[in-house]
Amino acid sequence: MSLQNACHCNEQLLSELIQAIETLHSEAYQKPAAPDNPQTIGAHVRHIIEFYHCFLSGLESSYINYDNRTRDPECERSVSSAVDTILSIKECLAKLTTSTLREVNLTFNANIDTTGNAVNTETSVIRELLFLQSHATHHMAMINLLLQQSGHSPPKDLGVATSTLIYRKQQEASSEN
Repeated sequence: MSLQNACHCNEQLLSELIQAIETLHSEAYQKPAAPDNPQTIGAHVRHIIEFYHCFLSGLESSYINYDNRTRDPECERSVSSAVDTILSIKECLAKLTTSTLREVNLTFNANIDTTGNAVNTETSVIRELLFLQSHATHHMAMINLLLQQSGHSPPKDLGVATSTLIYRKQQEASSEN
């Protein structure tokens, strides 16, 4: 996979996220899943955004840690703030395609338990973009459920993994034969 392809896939995914949330009112964006479950569409969007920010800032330092992130409550409360931030991330991803970052060696750091033990490992720009795509897809699946729960119609295939979409196409093709 090329850096250009990895960036493009993430840009497309972020466009789908914008499409899913851009017409939501604040009430639906901030509505908890249940009285004892504080998950909201906004919280999932904020979380996705923060991971992209960790990645982008990690490119500058060659060190990525998704656990040690700055949480931005404004992106969780405001659809317009979230959309603006996602558009900014898309611009950064588009600029990456013209860079030489494919060759940059990155160190990934993650907590492995609650006692503070952490691990460092080598990674690459493309590997992290693939992770971000998978991570965002996972949270978009939860956003899909929250949209449906609140009476909204999410975009077709929002939060469906690429491998599942491929499998569905294969099943359709085999049933037509």
